[in-house]
Amino acid sequence: MNFGTVWPEIILAAVGMALILLDVIVPKQRQRALGLVAVLGMVGSGVAAAFEPRNGALALGGMIILDPLSLFFRLLFLAGALLVTLFSVDYIRGKGRDLAEFLALVCFATTGAMILAISWNVVSLFVGLELLSISAYVLAGFLRDEPKSNEAGLKYFLNGALASSVLLFGLSLVYGVTGQTGIPEIAKALVTAQTQGYSTVALMGLGMVLVGLGFKIAAVPFHLWAPDAYEGSPTPIAGFLSVVAEGAGIAAIIRLVSVAMGPLEGSWGVWLGALSILTMTVGNVTALWQKNIKRMLAYSSVAQVGYILAGLAVGTTAGIGAVLFYLAAYLFMTMGAFTVIASLSSAGQGNEISDYAGLGVRSPILAVLLTIFMASLLGIPATAGFMGKLSLIGAAVHGGMAWLAVGIAVNSAISVAYYWLVARTMWLDPVPEKAEPIRRSAELGAALVVTTVGTLFLGILPQVVFFFANWASVGIR
Repeated sequence: MNFGTVWPEIILAAVGMALILLDVIVPKQRQRALGLVAVLGMVGSGVAAAFEPRNGALALGGMIILDPLSLFFRLLFLAGALLVTLFSVDYIRGKGRDLAEFLALVCFATTGAMILAISWNVVSLFVGLELLSISAYVLAGFLRDEPKSNEAGLKYFLNGALASSVLLFGLSLVYGVTGQTGIPEIAKALVTAQTQGYSTVALMGLGMVLVGLGFKIAAVPFHLWAPDAYEGSPTPIAGFLSVVAEGAGIAAIIRLVSVAMGPLEGSWGVWLGALSILTMTVGNVTALWQKNIKRMLAYSSVAQVGYILAGLAVGTTAGIGAVLFYLAAYLFMTMGAFTVIASLSSAGQGNEISDYAGLGVRSPILAVLLTIFMASLLGIPATAGFMGKLSLIGAAVHGGMAWLAVGIAVNSAISVAYYWLVARTMWLDPVPEKAEPIRRSAELGAALVVTTVGTLFLGILPQVVFFFANWASVGIR
């Protein structure tokens, strides 16, 4: 067994454990430097991932695969964790919580997401998913002195435990039909199961797998935990759940549904498309009535999952490539929005949309940046979100599912209302009399620069990331 193939995961887990030890050694007044330790560990893990083989080599007894898709998701999750680290240093210290413990949990959760992305066996996939989930449960309830944070952690845990149980039972049904735990072996066995009349049981297992993963990614109707979890979680963790946790769920769907369940594609493609339409519609319509910006972004995240599911429902290489590009775009625009929210949260504001009144006067830079991120989430040209939605629409049309393309376009129009509400509040509403000054740290400023550049770069010059996403999507089926 060659453990050298999982150096990125080993490095990140070791950094998490080192942070726990440094918490005891480093004086409290100097623990800001622990953020640098976490960032260096994530960069080191990313460098190790870049030098791993990418030719589909198997390792650890066939439990993991090193292919372009695994590299894409490894780098995506590490980028998300790095941005969370940058804008959480001041936020967590300002809340009076332990920074080392927080960063260690982020490292462990990201390690779980990376294990999930490289898994080529349902056993290792489930282990990675649970390492991610358990760490995320603790992070959601990290602000133990705040009732809403406790509520967020508890609701996320209860829903996550139920989802894991359903997912595991679905996998057991698939194992009962196929007798295999390896993902490619399951795909081969399902061909035989179809000829022997066992495909109905396999479809039941597939349905339970989709339900379990639907909870993980907050797809409708399994999304009810998301608004409370986003609202009560620390703001950096709301961003983490939106990008890394949901991205890990998408990686699991690609591995399990697109690959393992490929022989049954005719049975699930249309149903996944219907779930996509339902998810994006409910997410966008419900977001219209939200007054809390984190709850609004939670429902926006539900809608974004609907767009992503449209690419998966198409079931083509182009569809999966569009999904991967959209995930990269979603990383920058969502993390950017949560970084701005964290800026205001550090000043005791930023939870309600009304807190953004007059932000264009109080902090023009933050107002401009949040406008860019909201425009990208909406899908305005010259932003990453526009190119992402355009690629999904193109994949749906060329894949013979034009009705999905219409659904994306209609729902994007619906979302104009609540994104415009935030922009109008920032630029047209008067400045409150008791508005607190907004201060930005160097780390938070760096996160804003990275997310803004990424959002605009992917909207103006998307070819490099398009090439990477299409390369990662070829040959996974």
